[in-house]
Amino acid sequence: MRFSSLKYSLLIVKLGFRKSWKALIVLVTGLLITLVTTLYSGHYEVVTRKKAFSFVCDEIKTKISTRLHSYAFLLRSGSAYVASSDTVSRKEWKTFIERTKISKNLPGIQGVGYSILIEPNQLNIHIRQIKGEGFPDYSVKPEGKREKYSSIIFIEPFSGRNLRAFGYDMLSENVRRKAMEQSCDSDLAVMSGKVVLMQENKSDLQSGTLMYVPVYQNGLPISTISERRAALKGWVYSPFRMNDLMTGVLGHWDLDNNDRILLQVYDETINPDSKLFDSSSNLTADIGNPPSRTNTLTMDFNGKRWILYFKQFREPYYLSSKVIMLLISGTLISFLLMALSLSMFNTFDKAQQIANQSTRNLKESEERFKMLLNSTAEAIFGLDRKGNCTFSNRACLEILGYENSDQLLGKNMHNLIHHTHPDGRPYDIGDCPIHKAFIEGLFTHVDNEVLWRRDGSWFHTEYWSYPLILNGKNTGAVVTFLDITERIQSIEKINSARNEAEKANLAKSEFLSRMSHELRTPMNSILGFAQLLQMGHLQPRQQNGVGHILQSGKHLLDLINEVLDISRIEAGHLSLSLEPVLVDELITELIDSIQPLAFAREIRIHLVNSVSEHLFVKSDRVRLKQVLMNLINNAIKYNRTKGAVTIDIQRITSDIQNTAKIRISVADTGIGISSEDIPKLFTPFERIGAEKTQTEGTGLGLMVVKKLLEAMGGIVGVVSTPGKGSTFWIELPQSASPLENVENENDKFTDPLVHSDKTGTILYIEDNRSNIELVEQILELQRSRIRLISNMNGRKAVELAIIYKPDLILLDLNLPDIQGDQVILNLRTENRTKNIPVVVISADAMPAQREKLLKSGARNYLSKPLDVNSFLEEVDKWVLGPHKIEKEVE
Repeated sequence: MRFSSLKYSLLIVKLGFRKSWKALIVLVTGLLITLVTTLYSGHYEVVTRKKAFSFVCDEIKTKISTRLHSYAFLLRSGSAYVASSDTVSRKEWKTFIERTKISKNLPGIQGVGYSILIEPNQLNIHIRQIKGEGFPDYSVKPEGKREKYSSIIFIEPFSGRNLRAFGYDMLSENVRRKAMEQSCDSDLAVMSGKVVLMQENKSDLQSGTLMYVPVYQNGLPISTISERRAALKGWVYSPFRMNDLMTGVLGHWDLDNNDRILLQVYDETINPDSKLFDSSSNLTADIGNPPSRTNTLTMDFNGKRWILYFKQFREPYYLSSKVIMLLISGTLISFLLMALSLSMFNTFDKAQQIANQSTRNLKESEERFKMLLNSTAEAIFGLDRKGNCTFSNRACLEILGYENSDQLLGKNMHNLIHHTHPDGRPYDIGDCPIHKAFIEGLFTHVDNEVLWRRDGSWFHTEYWSYPLILNGKNTGAVVTFLDITERIQSIEKINSARNEAEKANLAKSEFLSRMSHELRTPMNSILGFAQLLQMGHLQPRQQNGVGHILQSGKHLLDLINEVLDISRIEAGHLSLSLEPVLVDELITELIDSIQPLAFAREIRIHLVNSVSEHLFVKSDRVRLKQVLMNLINNAIKYNRTKGAVTIDIQRITSDIQNTAKIRISVADTGIGISSEDIPKLFTPFERIGAEKTQTEGTGLGLMVVKKLLEAMGGIVGVVSTPGKGSTFWIELPQSASPLENVENENDKFTDPLVHSDKTGTILYIEDNRSNIELVEQILELQRSRIRLISNMNGRKAVELAIIYKPDLILLDLNLPDIQGDQVILNLRTENRTKNIPVVVISADAMPAQREKLLKSGARNYLSKPLDVNSFLEEVDKWVLGPHKIEKEVE
């Protein structure tokens, strides 16, 4: 009985041990599985966070780079806008910037400005010009002598911090100058190094940088560095306060509630002095722990390298909730398996739930990636190594005309949107810059191609293709593109408007030429016969009336000449011969010629030369004489009776390079000019004080003076005190020595108004009867022994010249049958007439016409209305030769 009980007890123990062993195996197996699963989950979490961190870093880099290229595109548009016009006003610049909607499309930008390049000899002129626009305190900052100057003349918005930059010379600072010079030489948008912007003050001080795009003179070549430097006109630029810039570009980019990414941006190298941006400076509290992960990326932008240093922080923890859940669940399941085999099903369910949670986390990560892509206005799509689409954002679908990304995924993008040139030629994939980006691993940027929409239409595009490097391998490319059709259309409109303006200017010049001819033809008869009447025996009242005719006719002729001068200057057709001109000799010559007018008004003319040696200026002698004659004439006309005119010559030192200039002042003792009337002096048809005098004038003289001086590199100014008089002054560069000797014209003087006993023959081809009668009377009264043969038909010129063998042929241009230049050609072709001198007499006073006829063979060109003295000199030169002219006894 006792033996049976012991045997039974041993059986129970054996069976229990056997179950415990099996349970132990189950427990050990379950714990091992739990341990492996826990380790794998922790490792998977680390890998996932690392990939997410790397992905976000790459996305931040791409976003910064894309935004910088967008800024560059904006500045390039501003550069094209400035270069397309000779002058851009402040208002036009403001309108252009406002229409780009920078604050909406490109937040974070401080402003967009234009800095003009200034030569040292133009600095003072530039400052006076800007002051004249309503900025009396304007100056180029900082002061000092430099080889070149620049000045910020436009910056929008023109308010707040940006006002501090107005007039700043960015070439004066090394970091800015280096970027500006690189931009000029490369014709690219260039970022500067780290600077302190002019917009900064003591509060909220931020690091700064600037982006420059060069502006070249329209029409000049820019193929080489030397050509680009010669054509440089200025820079369109943007200043960036780095904190504002990065906030506008990135916003908030943390991974999730537990992770925080901090970004530091360095210029070229990582050191405290080169730090441009640090996002940790915006945190209200320190992180308090070392970073769990870091990443360093480099970003190149047209030669400028930024280093992006990322740090990832995670809230302190020992085990993540998911790992703890796996450990506890696995342990509980292992113990339950030991007792209940059914617990395996519960364990399976829990494992399935964990897998589903992981899947949901992955999908959420993908959704965040899609949100990043769709949040930008730039069109973006990705490519694999075969050129097939891997992703696309909303902007890409909208521009290309697709409803969803599934219509693009897996499709070859070259065959879909880049297959054909606009003219219908196939676009070979081997020539495609996008394809080269991921095949050769090169960044490409193109702004002169087209892409094709789903509906078969194409649009102008600018795109950037970036190779996608993951774990050191080229896995494809990311392509960003813009629809620039509106930009191309704007450029075409600008070019069209410029062409229209050129046509209008040509039409204006043609109109003025016609007007001159039509006005000069009747003026020839009016002034010519009036001069003949004045030479005859008239009663005093008749003499006075003829004088009024001549005075009014000359006034009308002056108006015609001044209108033509202004037109030639504005059209750029003014021909100047700049050479050293002896100032005191020229003024003495002018005083001698104008002295009769001064005597008639009882006005004394006094010349003051403050230096002992002779002074020369670099100018056109004829035009300088015209300028001074205008000023001296005005000083006499608007003076008081028995007044005085003082002409003063001084040498002064102008601008910061100590360039010597000559100032010529003409002072009168007249009624003076009020301060509010001085700005009107150089306005067309404004005659200040004319209502107080009987003096005639056109109101164009001072405007001609101003434009002529500007064309010769000079300036004009005036100071006046009402009731005491006015002083008009001009400044021109001094010339070191004359380039040619000035002949003594007094040795050559002969009086043409005498009769000659010599005989000769003149052939006059003219279709206007009054002009023929004028020349007949001039010769009858002053050269009575010269025979005049006239004819109205140009085709008869050669025949008449052979018959009469004239000593001189006078020729009008606008004949009823053929033009005057054809008559000259006919005469030169015939051996018997080719040596007869031809002098053109025409109402067309345009310089281009004169040069054309002189080159075709004419010996001289006289403009109507004729000056009788000049006409007789020409007759004596060709008909009478060098023989002495003696007065004929009546």
